[in-house]
Amino acid sequence: MSKRITVRIVSYALAVIFALSGFLFCEHKKLEKNELELNNGYIKNLNALETSMNNITDTLDKASCIKSGTDLLNLSTTLFCEGETAKNALAALPNGTSKSGTLYKFLSQVGNYAVSISKSAINGEISDEDNAGIANLYKTSKTISKIISRVNENYDNIDDFAKIINENVNKEVDVKTLASTLDGLEKELNDYPTLIYDGPFSDHLLNKQPLMTSNGKVYSKEYCRQVAQKFFGIKSDLNYSGSQDGKIKSYIFEKENFYCCVTKNGGYISFMRNGRDVKKAELSADEAVKKAENFLEKNGLINMKSTYYYTVDGECTVNFAYMSDDTLCYTDLIKVGVALDTGEIVFYEATGYLTNHTSRPFEKPPHSEQEARQKVNKRLMVKSSKLCLIPTDSGGEIRCYEFLCETPEKSNVFVYVSVKNLSTVKILLVDKSASGVLVK
Repeated sequence: MSKRITVRIVSYALAVIFALSGFLFCEHKKLEKNELELNNGYIKNLNALETSMNNITDTLDKASCIKSGTDLLNLSTTLFCEGETAKNALAALPNGTSKSGTLYKFLSQVGNYAVSISKSAINGEISDEDNAGIANLYKTSKTISKIISRVNENYDNIDDFAKIINENVNKEVDVKTLASTLDGLEKELNDYPTLIYDGPFSDHLLNKQPLMTSNGKVYSKEYCRQVAQKFFGIKSDLNYSGSQDGKIKSYIFEKENFYCCVTKNGGYISFMRNGRDVKKAELSADEAVKKAENFLEKNGLINMKSTYYYTVDGECTVNFAYMSDDTLCYTDLIKVGVALDTGEIVFYEATGYLTNHTSRPFEKPPHSEQEARQKVNKRLMVKSSKLCLIPTDSGGEIRCYEFLCETPEKSNVFVYVSVKNLSTVKILLVDKSASGVLVK
């Protein structure tokens, strides 16, 4: 072999080595960047969890100083909002999706507890027993806040954030006393079909067997990965990060700030959170609702009707209920969150839909809408009406006429009258604000 050929071969080899080294360096930097973005997303959600828990603690501290049920009712909305924000942040952390832990139950029940007390004392003073319950919740909240703050400051392994938090909560919180405080809530909890808190969180509903997944075909991890990528329009592969047990068993996939659960039975999307930073809002709430509607239709979820929405931190979350012929099924709920900067779908939650959705052969109501209207208090002006299906406290369903009414004071209220016996099943107050609509 001539010297010229040898030199040429060596030159080519060196060129290949340099090119490969450059490629590997770029890929390494890309992985570092992706890992940094993922870590930043986790840290952001941990900070959000800590902030919401501190707000809950402060609100419960104020509640312990309140005398009347009416005043406590005003604080319950704050507890609802902060509890939902904290749950979303917890779910976005690794291993943070368990709905059976003490922390998740606390976040879910604290708002309803406040409402149940305020309702029982709406025209009077809060009882000594209820004051003791609030004091215990405050004590529990302080403990949880300290745990989260400690984890945020002292732990470097982000993959264990939620796990460490839950382990410490279960170890340091007096679970027995907390359970005693919350005992009997199932009788007190009513359905609050608000956007941020879409129904009672109590054990008899949590443990209800999901209708859509109970007998569904079991799909592979790879199939469910492809379902998630197609559903959310993700071109690159999602990373499998584990599974979720419980009534709705799911595979968990994630990538950067994206986190998603797909049911093993049936291959349905049950939850998704994209924890990216949302920039300045460019879309209106109406535009966000339209984006959410188009998203559901594109994925074959038809006959879903938007009911309520709420905006917070640049994200508009829309509640959808299933429309069956002429009856709106509030039981079959899907929540869709839209980022107001780009219109991207950044949140999706379909637990209510997967748990309750089924084919219902509705018959003609035995009583007419006009007959039901006569049961509405005469001081209320009926603005609109429709047939609907609402959940009962025991986990069942009841078909009603829903009347949207206006009070003499110009506030709005929903009155639900049973189609079967014309009894008033439920009355809900409508709280409208610049952020959206709450119903309680």
